[in-house]
Amino acid sequence: MKTVQVGGVTFGAGKMKICVPVCAKTLSEALEAVRKIHTTPADLIEWRLDYFEEDILSAAKAVFEAADPLPVLCTFRTKAEGGEREIAPEDYFALNEALAVLGAPMLDLELMLCRAHEERARQAIDALHEKGAVLVLSNHDFEKTPPRAVLVERYAQMRDLNADLPKIAVMPQSQRDVMVLLSAMTEASAGGAPLIGISMGELGKVTRVRGGAFGSVMTFASKGKASAPGQIDAETLASML
Repeated sequence: MKTVQVGGVTFGAGKMKICVPVCAKTLSEALEAVRKIHTTPADLIEWRLDYFEEDILSAAKAVFEAADPLPVLCTFRTKAEGGEREIAPEDYFALNEALAVLGAPMLDLELMLCRAHEERARQAIDALHEKGAVLVLSNHDFEKTPPRAVLVERYAQMRDLNADLPKIAVMPQSQRDVMVLLSAMTEASAGGAPLIGISMGELGKVTRVRGGAFGSVMTFASKGKASAPGQIDAETLASML
């Protein structure tokens, strides 16, 4: 598999990397959460910006420094894809560009928002890559699992937008839905292209542990507040991996 390097973490080599989210409202809460994550087997941290109520850019360097040597994935999850609050598209892209300037190692952009504002999105993606940030391009469906062909096409669209790590998270309604995602991941990762795939909830927990066998290079675990249904405690997940 092709690899993606972020600091000391190599995605696509060895086991899936464990990412633990920080869903804090204040800087002091975020720093405490980061401190606790350092006691876990986490490989990286996701900073969920949509939960954060203070000035994001003012707090960013402190969060990055506290997380070191773990890379930080900066994610503003919009309300449309299960996040905590809305944000204007221009503010969304400008925020991610500013975080890249401040040294954010990894940034998450949503596929649907990028498709709706493709010219602006491509400008932002170019700016992120120029600053050396790794781009996770994502799509989330908290209600259902689309057909396999739709999922494969979405992975392809992410790569067309120059995603380093395409990510899809869906909600299964049956065991068959879990297999639909795994099948789509297998097809989309053919040729060794790394990606991230998650089937959420209780039915989908197997993908958080065995997704690596189908091309996924990252899995999300919890330490305290979970950011999505079905996340497993970080220590438990590490022992399962």
